[in-house]
Amino acid sequence: MSEKFVMGIDNGGTVIKAAIYDSEGKIHALAQSHMDTLVPQPLFTERDCEDLWQANIRAIRRCLEQVSIDPKDIAALAITGHGNGLYLAKKDGSASRNGIISTDARAQSYVDRWLEQPDYKERVQSKTGSTVWAGQPPALLAWLDDNEPEVFEETDYILSCKDYIRLRLTGTATLETTDACGVCLANILTREVDSDLFDFFGISRWVEKMPPVVDSTEFGGYVTEEVASATGLAAGTPVAGGTMDIVAGALASGLTKKDELSVITGTWSINQVISTDLQLENRVFLTDVYPIPDTWLILEGSPNGVSNLDWYIRNVVRRYLDVFGDREMTDGEVFALCEKLIHDFTPEVQDPFFLPFINGTSIIPDGRAGFVGMTSYHDMRHMVRAVYEGVIFSHMHHIKQLRGYIDLTGHVRFTGGAANSQIWAQMFADAIGLPLDIVDAEESGTLGSAMCSAVAAGIHPDIPTAVEHMAGKTRETVYPNPEFADLFQKRFARFEEHLASLGAPISETQWIAAKES
Repeated sequence: MSEKFVMGIDNGGTVIKAAIYDSEGKIHALAQSHMDTLVPQPLFTERDCEDLWQANIRAIRRCLEQVSIDPKDIAALAITGHGNGLYLAKKDGSASRNGIISTDARAQSYVDRWLEQPDYKERVQSKTGSTVWAGQPPALLAWLDDNEPEVFEETDYILSCKDYIRLRLTGTATLETTDACGVCLANILTREVDSDLFDFFGISRWVEKMPPVVDSTEFGGYVTEEVASATGLAAGTPVAGGTMDIVAGALASGLTKKDELSVITGTWSINQVISTDLQLENRVFLTDVYPIPDTWLILEGSPNGVSNLDWYIRNVVRRYLDVFGDREMTDGEVFALCEKLIHDFTPEVQDPFFLPFINGTSIIPDGRAGFVGMTSYHDMRHMVRAVYEGVIFSHMHHIKQLRGYIDLTGHVRFTGGAANSQIWAQMFADAIGLPLDIVDAEESGTLGSAMCSAVAAGIHPDIPTAVEHMAGKTRETVYPNPEFADLFQKRFARFEEHLASLGAPISETQWIAAKES
């Protein structure tokens, strides 16, 4: 009997990736294709759905072309994609309008109004465990009703990004559980679409457009003959539900224990735990189902991650070097120079800190990036170190919220850009105060999806087993240095005090008071 493989497909913001894995998580092929983000107006972020579909076809075809594997030996595939946003489709798979990406902010006024409603907590938070925001389907559907009402009659299905691609692969429309529950359209306890949520948001007519819900490891259709011809996949290949991207990332990091923390250092500052005790009275950024029975994923995050250092290196350090350097340096050399600057440098408590809001933030109203506390005494070392710390403080702000309702005693599953820096990883360990397991999970989206397809195909009996065999392995463990714990806590306290002065709520009571004011 020939060896069986699985495929994972990751639909990110601008890059679509496809990868083939074996049962032990070894990657045999990886390919990608790019597509553009459309910004037709300020605050709008969209994509052409046909371009999105063609980008998926290219990634799948290129992936298969890299290996001599018989497509019939791909036991199943699954897809992940950015959560939230909105993809409206017709029965034939074509889109009713452009897809909307989760960074879209056109509908913020609807969210502001809903959060002020006295029954919001009872009718929304108690059912979803999440905070509604502008890039989610409820807000976008409400906006469409007021601004593009004709779209309703042209639409048959409300879908997420990945579920739209599964419709194109299989001809069958389904909405997977983590996307249904993670976007405030379904009850997270029953895992069913909740019509009262639609009523609260004033979009009740759209509930008829919701397709059947399938689980992450349940088949949602089979590759059609037409798609097989276009991609090289075998007709009839099963397509599993897959997961929202945050869940795929947690799986790839190996998160299966409820006392552990998964930290993903990317464009977003992602901090997540799993729990078997769902406390819906706590206000959190996002709660979602997890593909382990009676388990939920709790996430706190914001777009305040390692892209801040990328920005600083590109727009400050590199520009300085381009003017005054004697030769052009590679990106790796510039990064190494930054590392050298701060290698043996320890700041004082009162030295400058950095607000890591280069991509905006939901933490404070109209948040912007900047250095706080600069004087003529301070130099490049202080600024580079402050940017490194600022990204850490963003994570710590969210981890502080997570510690409010779960006891973190295990190791941190640590992945993303900062995991490639020994200095940065050590700083994270010192600041969080827990050992960091540096996990090799560079392609977390495709890997997390591949795990779902492996379980759906019967290669592994359940998700914990798939994680044990396929998840990224621990490259090394970085232990916190107690010598620097007090310094980080004092500098983080200054960071938090400054956020509070700018209007950042730091407790449930303050959050409510801030909304009321």
